[in-house]
Amino acid sequence: MNPEDFRSQLEKDLAWRQDEMRLLCNQLSSISKDEDKERYCKALVVMLYSHFEGFFKMAFEIYIDAINAERITHSEASEYVAAASLVDVFQDIENPNKPNVKCCDFFRSPSPEEKFQRFFRHVHIIRGLNSLLEQQVNIPDNIINTESNLRPKVIQRLLYRLGFPYDKFDEYEETIQNLLMRRNYFAHGEDARSIKETDYIIIEKNIYNIMSELMIMLTQAVKDRSYLKSSVANTAMPNTSQ
Repeated sequence: MNPEDFRSQLEKDLAWRQDEMRLLCNQLSSISKDEDKERYCKALVVMLYSHFEGFFKMAFEIYIDAINAERITHSEASEYVAAASLVDVFQDIENPNKPNVKCCDFFRSPSPEEKFQRFFRHVHIIRGLNSLLEQQVNIPDNIINTESNLRPKVIQRLLYRLGFPYDKFDEYEETIQNLLMRRNYFAHGEDARSIKETDYIIIEKNIYNIMSELMIMLTQAVKDRSYLKSSVANTAMPNTSQ
């Protein structure tokens, strides 16, 4: 996928979300009482979070699809992308004796006694390492797990797993925590307090900034092909350019 088509997909998804929020926010002008406006802003918070998490997840799923469509091998991919693609192999290594867990294809071969399972898998992965490296990258969609609570730590984990600076959005940590806390309280009916219109506008602005920066970051990654091992753009280290 070329960067223009990729960017177009993200812009299309972001546009309908912003249009919906704009329609809802426009209703504030028809509410005369400040108290009623504050109550209405509670609903806006819930919707804003829904679109924030939805766009974040969708953007990364589109990015993953773009990588998978390249049909590159694990040997050609960055270490982070290769690891994400081989997540089932690593899970089986970490949990060799876990009951009711479907074994990945890589370990579908005769195995020794149960007590040697972990060691057998260590040896087996060394034997089949070249074969693994020549397999095509196929990152599963479930690698993008927002846990229905897109906390800063969840965002850092997602960024790191795909080779991006994990501190990319740390400057917005307070805003994200604020939005998530209010969304949980309001959605679950645990907090009767309202939120002022001015406070909501600040949160919305920052959340839109995150969504825009995410789109720019992913588009640049597609343009630079930073998912390749040879790419100098690929790093999951902290962002020191800020």
